[in-house]
Amino acid sequence: MSDVASRLVFLKNLQNVTNKIHATNNIDEIMLALSQDICNLFNADRLTIYVLSEDKQSVVSKVKTGLNSFKDIKLPISEQSIAGYVASTKSVVNLRDVYDSVELQQYSPNMRFLQEVDKRTG
Repeated sequence: MSDVASRLVFLKNLQNVTNKIHATNNIDEIMLALSQDICNLFNADRLTIYVLSEDKQSVVSKVKTGLNSFKDIKLPISEQSIAGYVASTKSVVNLRDVYDSVELQQYSPNMRFLQEVDKRTG
């Protein structure tokens, strides 16, 4: 498939997912109904959506840990974690390998991937 054709397919799929997101009522519904579509779109293994906590000092992740269950993880807004870095800098981070500390250091010398979450969630 040509580059133009693959880009058109991606944009069509992105529009379909975007339309479905706008048709949902809340984040949990997005996670349940659309997580696989979003993962397929971006060729990702899993999906996490972060929301700002009420005190605005941390982000709370909605992690799909099972077919219909979620476990919330609270992270401070700081450069120590990927999610915290994104929240503090309001910038996009696109990592090839979250376990590659050299790649993480390109964003911040303090950034690390919280492997404990992967170990707990499988």
